[in-house]
Amino acid sequence: MIRGNWVHHIAKTVACTSAGGSAIGVDSYYHGIKSDVVGNLVHDIGPAGCRFVQGIYVSTSGTVKNNVVYRVAEGAIHLWHDANNVIITNNTVTASHTGIIVGGGDYYHTTGPNNDTIVANNIVYDNAMGISEQGQTGTRNRYTNNLVFQNSTYNFSLKNGLKHSATVSADPQFVAYTRTGTPDLHLRPTSPAIGKGTATNAPPSDFDGKPRNADTGYDMGAYQH
Repeated sequence: MIRGNWVHHIAKTVACTSAGGSAIGVDSYYHGIKSDVVGNLVHDIGPAGCRFVQGIYVSTSGTVKNNVVYRVAEGAIHLWHDANNVIITNNTVTASHTGIIVGGGDYYHTTGPNNDTIVANNIVYDNAMGISEQGQTGTRNRYTNNLVFQNSTYNFSLKNGLKHSATVSADPQFVAYTRTGTPDLHLRPTSPAIGKGTATNAPPSDFDGKPRNADTGYDMGAYQH
């Protein structure tokens, strides 16, 4: 479990090489499985324009929940290597090159593909690319109840004929959004993300510890209204 950390301004001035890097890395090289990355604040990671530096990088099974990630050189949340059976839910990701990458390749111990991954209740806003399948991916990945908006190249790029469902395509209406300063990514009372999430796999509380349940509703993103 990697929980409740603030990881920021990492590798901003390093040379961009294929050695790569990440703010939080969950690796399967030593046969690790079922790792959880929950409630972390991750921002300003990697030199601008470098495709080899990630925010939250997961190479095995597990969960990625309630994280706030912005200004990452490549993927705010990136699955690769032996990643499969990953639940990515209730994250808020902005101002990065790619919001969420679901992929598999360069395998350590499996033959892939990345399959049975669930991407739900996330806000993916104002990135170059939104939610992207890359490398080898399977037919059982699911994409539901995400707010995906204003990602300049595309909002979704899925493979194998997969379709996303219950998607909200509208401005999330953050309290105070900025690409360069310190954004406040809580939701305004009029946000279209409020009440549009699914209860399935939603964490019981949000980034701040506010409850999510049938009474409060299930909002998209890391912050409950």
